[in-house]
Amino acid sequence: MSKSDQERNRLQDEFDQIQSEGGEFDFSKHLAGPGDLPDLGEIEIYDYDTDLTVASQQSIGVLESLVDLYLSDIPQLKEHPYIKNKMKEDAMVYAEGIFLQKMTRKNFLSQLRQVDNGDNSARMHEVVNQTIGQMRENSKFLMSQRTDFEKFWKTLRKDMGYNEIENPEMKTSEELAQENKNEGVITNNRDLNELIKKAMMNKDNDKK
Repeated sequence: MSKSDQERNRLQDEFDQIQSEGGEFDFSKHLAGPGDLPDLGEIEIYDYDTDLTVASQQSIGVLESLVDLYLSDIPQLKEHPYIKNKMKEDAMVYAEGIFLQKMTRKNFLSQLRQVDNGDNSARMHEVVNQTIGQMRENSKFLMSQRTDFEKFWKTLRKDMGYNEIENPEMKTSEELAQENKNEGVITNNRDLNELIKKAMMNKDNDKK
């Protein structure tokens, strides 16, 4: 018999001896029960798609109300393809900011639960403080984005040659049409395209 066979037989004999000696040993008495384990809370699958949808709906609502504020008395300009595309692009940017804000808040709450469950390490507190800072930055970003949007639409209205907003909701459509006629406001798509082109060229020149 080779040495490897002898070693294999020796290990097998030891294993059989352990099994025979511990045959009546009840391992279940030495296992941790549900009450001995830390409370990790309920495990749930987070619905990210719903949050994305809600963020998109919120951003679209903000941009639609903003465009209505500055262009509600100029329906022909409001329906221009460039205006519609610009509003959609702004809504996408704003929706991403809202979604990031939601995710940062979700992470922050998860970190607080970890602290409540006993994770009081210095690293954990550092992470919590970093998340608080990120939440503040997200809020500042959304506020600056909205300010930039307002500035753009207000400037666009001015560049198109229209007057300041004067409670357009209080005027009827007939009154607005008559005002546009009296002021010589252009209402066909060709002239609108020219106005928008000139306004964008003016913006580029101002940046130089």
